[in-house]
Amino acid sequence: MTEVSVVICCYTEDRWDDLVASVDSVAGQTLAPAELIVVADHNTALLQRATEAFTSDSVRVIGNDRTTGLSGARNTGYLAAKGEIVAFLDDDAAADPGWLADLLAPYEDPDVGAVGGRAIPAWPEGSAPPWLPPELYWIVGCAYTGQPVEVAEVRNIMGCAMSFRREHLERLGGFAESVGRTAELPLGCEETELCIRLRQRVPGAKVILQPAATVRHRVSADRTRRRYVRQRSWAEGLSKAAVSRLVGAQDALSTERSYLRSVLPKAVLRELRAGNPAGAGGIFVSTAAAGAGYLRGLARKPAPVADSIPAYTVDIENGETSWDGEADVLVRAGGVVLGAARRSEEVGALAAKLADQVRDRPPRPSVQPRVSVVLATAGKPSDVRRCVASVLATGYPDLEVLIVDNIPDGPREELLALAASDDRVRCLHEPVPSASRARNLGAREATGEVLAFTDDDTVVDAGWPAELVAELAQPGTSCVTGLVAPLCLDTPAQVWFEAFGGFGKGYRRQAFTEDPRNLLSPGRFGSGNNMAWSREAFLELDGFDERLGPGRRTRSGEDLDLYLRLVRSGGRIVYTPHAVVRHEHRATEAELLRQLRGYGTGLAALYLLHARRRGGLRELVTAVPRGLPALLGRRPGDSTEPSPGFPRRLVAAQVRGTLSGPLALLRERTR
Repeated sequence: MTEVSVVICCYTEDRWDDLVASVDSVAGQTLAPAELIVVADHNTALLQRATEAFTSDSVRVIGNDRTTGLSGARNTGYLAAKGEIVAFLDDDAAADPGWLADLLAPYEDPDVGAVGGRAIPAWPEGSAPPWLPPELYWIVGCAYTGQPVEVAEVRNIMGCAMSFRREHLERLGGFAESVGRTAELPLGCEETELCIRLRQRVPGAKVILQPAATVRHRVSADRTRRRYVRQRSWAEGLSKAAVSRLVGAQDALSTERSYLRSVLPKAVLRELRAGNPAGAGGIFVSTAAAGAGYLRGLARKPAPVADSIPAYTVDIENGETSWDGEADVLVRAGGVVLGAARRSEEVGALAAKLADQVRDRPPRPSVQPRVSVVLATAGKPSDVRRCVASVLATGYPDLEVLIVDNIPDGPREELLALAASDDRVRCLHEPVPSASRARNLGAREATGEVLAFTDDDTVVDAGWPAELVAELAQPGTSCVTGLVAPLCLDTPAQVWFEAFGGFGKGYRRQAFTEDPRNLLSPGRFGSGNNMAWSREAFLELDGFDERLGPGRRTRSGEDLDLYLRLVRSGGRIVYTPHAVVRHEHRATEAELLRQLRGYGTGLAALYLLHARRRGGLRELVTAVPRGLPALLGRRPGDSTEPSPGFPRRLVAAQVRGTLSGPLALLRERTR
């Protein structure tokens, strides 16, 4: 039987009685869920109260460790879930006994990716106010006139009683946290955006409305006031503008256009004929407020380069050769990565490279060595859970994962619980803040012949460990790096980072040995969030230099320094595009600016360390004439102008970081 996890998100103690009723309704289902997860949204008092109240073995209470708001809380919930299906129920909705069973039935069709139920309003006075006709019940989060009354495929489902296949949530990165409701703003549409993205990125995926799966959604008294209707309609317009930027206006507004053309005009005429001008007026007010909010949202649209772009993978061997609009698409055939395309018309040219890519890809060895994946973290436990789940899902036959919790008062209970859930996972603790120290600890404790490293904000591809192992099996290879593609491009900062260069190193397999041309651009070797080492070679180099990297004043550069030390000692690095990791880039401009400044600081520090080594200063001086263009981010034939709208302040941030590198290293050496 398919296992179902139910997630209830809550944010305030003012709705405590509703939350208790919601939890009780899940316990009374004719089809019992595998688990119920209650997520408290950054409210310590509510988290403690819920933990003390809900003590059943089938209920887990956790805190939202992602962005504040409903989207972040839902993402926390699905990342903690174990079931194949994840159902979401609002904290002010009580499910009817057959809700879960009816919600699950459509999943017998393997193409069904999401199923939603019907929310019946529970009015505070027993009935709706006369000026709020049933076509506007969406304002209070309930089923409305115009929705299908029988099982049907729809564009999107409503958030108070919905479900998704967990594999799709993981593939899509969950709900976009740049949209959705917070305690301060009655925004929405996060489930609409996710459903549209699901249909865009998963060929053949169906979104189903199952009206038989019913819940009773309590409508509070404040939601029956005209002021709330105006505010909620305005917020809906803002939300629709945000969704339009994420998935395109055509998909974002398809249902609304037909609703405006057919359903609402009939409703206005009905209300007028019934002698209820207040009902007709409510429709006009709501429509006008939503339209004004949408126009206001469009006016906030960022520069063209920062438009959100879908990011996903298509496999042409499975017939995935087309998609709508522009997207950042990784194209491959089976496990062979061919390149990236923005439009589906470009797939043909990439497919012509298949034979060359296959010939250049080494065979997988007959005996697969043990791989130890080291994951140093000082970040969100939900990110760690997502990353570890993707590593374990690769199915590599001999694998261990070492989580190194790098916070002073660790290890955190969430990570210890994660380690206890699978005997392939261990949790270690490095109290001194330093990603390099944490990684070195993981490497010393590892038992594998191969040491693989990634970050907690990544999701690894199914073939990731096998591709790394195949390259390391080649004679003379001590280190392998792989392709790092974006997990999502939902915010301007994420789009800018890719335009700035991102982590990707291209779609051609390359081998690197000592070469003065590479000295000033060690980033060409690969990124530290996707690399594997021969254990012997790593330990011979004494691992990462603990004066460099996140957690230290130098802030970065530990991976590039290790690459340079390897090639200087006669070692060989291979970069392969077929070992794929997807990285969740920084979501805000402030985070991106800090990241780029840190890259500059680390780069300057590692050059100073290199200059102090025997012969290092001479090598740097020799490399400058040929390596300076690469250091400045340009190679012959590259465009020297950034894309239109690209913020030059990003470049300035990295330059400022570079200037601060010497002082940062000096302070680190005297620490």
